Amino acid sequence: MATTNGPARLTVARFAGLDDATVEFEPGVSVVTGRDAADRTPLLWGLAAALGSDELPFNEGFDGGRIELAVESETYTRSFVREGDRVVASGDPYLEDSTTADLFAFLLGSDEARQAVTGERDLRALVTHSVDIDAVNEEIADLHAERAELDDRIAELSTLESERPRLRERRDELDAAVERLETELADRRETLARIEPLAVDTDADARTETDADASDAETRADRLRELNAALDDAQFELEAERESLDALDAELDEVESALASCPADPAGELDELTDELSESRARKRRLDADITDVQRTLRFNEQFLTSGTSPVTASAGEDGGADDDRVVCWTCGTSVPEASIESTLDQLRTLRDDRREERAELTDRLERLQERRSELEDQRRRRRDLETRREELRREHDERRARVEDLETQRDDLESDIADLRRDAEAAESDDRAAVLAAHREVNRVEFELERRREERAAVVDDLDSLEAQLDRRADLEARQDEIDDRISECRGRIERLERAAVSAFNDRMADVLDALEYDPLARLWIERRSDGDALDDADTALTGRFVPHIERRTDDGTVYEDVIDHLPASERELIGLVFAVAGYLVHEVSDEVPFFVLDSVEAIDADLVRRLLAYVGQDADYVVVGLSGENAQSLPDSYRRFRAQ
Repeated sequence: MATTNGPARLTVARFAGLDDATVEFEPGVSVVTGRDAADRTPLLWGLAAALGSDELPFNEGFDGGRIELAVESETYTRSFVREGDRVVASGDPYLEDSTTADLFAFLLGSDEARQAVTGERDLRALVTHSVDIDAVNEEIADLHAERAELDDRIAELSTLESERPRLRERRDELDAAVERLETELADRRETLARIEPLAVDTDADARTETDADASDAETRADRLRELNAALDDAQFELEAERESLDALDAELDEVESALASCPADPAGELDELTDELSESRARKRRLDADITDVQRTLRFNEQFLTSGTSPVTASAGEDGGADDDRVVCWTCGTSVPEASIESTLDQLRTLRDDRREERAELTDRLERLQERRSELEDQRRRRRDLETRREELRREHDERRARVEDLETQRDDLESDIADLRRDAEAAESDDRAAVLAAHREVNRVEFELERRREERAAVVDDLDSLEAQLDRRADLEARQDEIDDRISECRGRIERLERAAVSAFNDRMADVLDALEYDPLARLWIERRSDGDALDDADTALTGRFVPHIERRTDDGTVYEDVIDHLPASERELIGLVFAVAGYLVHEVSDEVPFFVLDSVEAIDADLVRRLLAYVGQDADYVVVGLSGENAQSLPDSYRRFRAQ
């Protein structure tokens, strides 16, 4: 704790009913007194506001003000201006972020920490306020995101694995085809080798042919081989194009069928949904603002209604006569029946609950509208993708149809040329030479088919090797999944250890506070961490559960038993709330952030308990400022400095 030795000066101008006030606080305990809470509380609010708090229940009559705090050779100034239905703050307060101080250092009547322990709320956020659990939860969220990606990749590999049997079957088919063609090629070559010498002998017996005739025959044979090779190429390419064309027809039929069953473009409904979403979001923002304003008004008035010296519970008359049933309204200053104040608050509570219910219904409607819009946008994208694919298929179909027609024309021309050449060869050559040419043609055909099958097999083997390589990675991916699961378990264990340590620290501090208060009827106050069966929260990041408060009471004969907080009288519930809040002040080391500890609305607590509590807190806080009535303030030590709020 950074110790402050000098005084601190607070100047308030037109703030929450105070026209002008200047107070100088010395280190130690300072007591702000007044006729009632209406005199004391605005000064304490001003101090909290100068230190950085924005959690102040300004009423509708508040139209602005200015606060200045001089402490530690620095001056901090804040101004407040009403803009419509809200109050806007400006300036440079002591704290840039007053979240922790609002909970545990500025213990005003509506303080969240004081109210939480007696309001059946989960205390997790308050107990772990200064514990860095968010970073661990973010790490868990990142790990879950990575694991989801791994799940998707492994699922893709499982889909690819179904392709492996097909590729292996096709590879085996091609192996058999290559083996068959190699055997056939060997047979064709053997036949050619056997009949070529016979053709040579026949030529020897007919040496009367001229050299020109022999040259013509050889030229025709070469030309015939070229035409047969070209015909085989054209026929193979034609078959491939026809297969592709059939596949295109099938896919085009599928796309046309999908388009026929796909809903029309929902542009009109999308525009209506967008407008309705915009209107609903605007309505929800207005409801949020209404609920916030009503809640602030309720907090302010409920504080005074529950205070023993609240202006709305003080008699409007001085002689206690017929006016005893009338009270002075804090907001307008007129004398009204007390029941009318309570009735107005009931109406505000009903209005708040109605607005909350409407907001919940509106939130559900926003979710349904957003889901419907996403569904329509998916339909639109699906239809546009199908239309684009249909146009692509139609263009490719026309191109391949034209290519098939060209290949058919080329094939017909080649077959016609071959037929003509064969007729010429048959007229000019002997039967033996025709047999040699036919054998050459068969050898060429088998060689071409064999090469084509070998190329296809090589492509299939490449695809299979690539698939095997990808599937081999699955073991690594699954090992990484196990690592992520272990890491998530480790992070959850770390969160559990941090939470248990925070609970233990709170329990120790609350025991210290109770010892200092010397209040025997309250034997023990502690927090239990319940894990709710180790269930996971919505984000699947951390263990859920509740931090539940427990109490033990002690009877006059020393018997200790566990009781329920709701069964306690109001004074003891207030005391428990203070014990919890002070424990949070110490556990979260709030004195390192702000040198002030501000306390108000303790009229329900015995004055001796308040005195011991102030002495205990004063060991850590440089400045302890408490608001008390004059009667309660008299029981405090004379060394405490006193101020009377005006």
